[in-house]
Amino acid sequence: MFKKNFKISFLFIAIISLSSCEDVVQIDLDKGSPLIVIDAFINNLREDQVIKITSNSDYFSTSNPTGLSGASVILSDLTSNKDYTFNYTTDGKYVYALGVNDTIAKTNHNYKLTISLNGATYIANTTQKRPCGIDSISVILNDGSFGFGPPQDPNQPKKYLCVLFAKDKVDNETDFYWIKTYRNDTLFNSPGDLNVNVDGTGGEVEVASTDSVEFTAPSTLLGFKDYYQNDICRVEVNSITRQTYNFFVQAQAQINNGGLFATTPENVRTNFSSPKDKTKAVGWFSISSVATKSVQIK
Repeated sequence: MFKKNFKISFLFIAIISLSSCEDVVQIDLDKGSPLIVIDAFINNLREDQVIKITSNSDYFSTSNPTGLSGASVILSDLTSNKDYTFNYTTDGKYVYALGVNDTIAKTNHNYKLTISLNGATYIANTTQKRPCGIDSISVILNDGSFGFGPPQDPNQPKKYLCVLFAKDKVDNETDFYWIKTYRNDTLFNSPGDLNVNVDGTGGEVEVASTDSVEFTAPSTLLGFKDYYQNDICRVEVNSITRQTYNFFVQAQAQINNGGLFATTPENVRTNFSSPKDKTKAVGWFSISSVATKSVQIK
């Protein structure tokens, strides 16, 4: 999902440093327990759906996560009473191949993901929420007048900003969204690129005075990324549950937790249940309705 694994605060680290006239006390550190990491973000796009299962080695390991094979991965649509089996390919990836007219994700359906591995069964549940509407993506010359970066150098290629115009349903149901932005085929996926909102804005819209409401900045500014002539800007607005929104907010806070006002690290939540006396699973299961739009810079 993101470049940085959420292996956060699985142990306390204590190094006590006394004044220069006293000895320095160093405490041996626990390497931490092994974990199964499940990345299960599914959507209703007509493309192969992928669930990734990996294992961390220990907390201080600098190696890439190890893909785990041999798991049984079954997605159950509890609303329509239908199961979908994901098949292993490589590097911990389990894939369900969709036909051109098929989808396994349906709005307002309830889902259960069951993963069986090494004698343990891990289960998570979620609901697919309704999509938003996208009107357009506006392309604006970034000449520096908007305050996003220095003035345009006339000797360099022109830079452009892309602005999203989308609408949220306004009623008694609160909607949560995750906006994914691409330049050509490249997803902006660093921790700072995480773009989530509530009802298209910074908070819940409680009064349904109109049929829909416009998304607002900063979500609509798509990470303040620069585009150049012939680039394609593509946006996917994923509907998510309140629980998934809270997961993203907490994970981002832990990634950016540092400096003078840092708070005590905490375990990033998971919606997977793990059996006792077995390797614990972390990660998240989500199913999204996706509204998508793209524009080429001309």
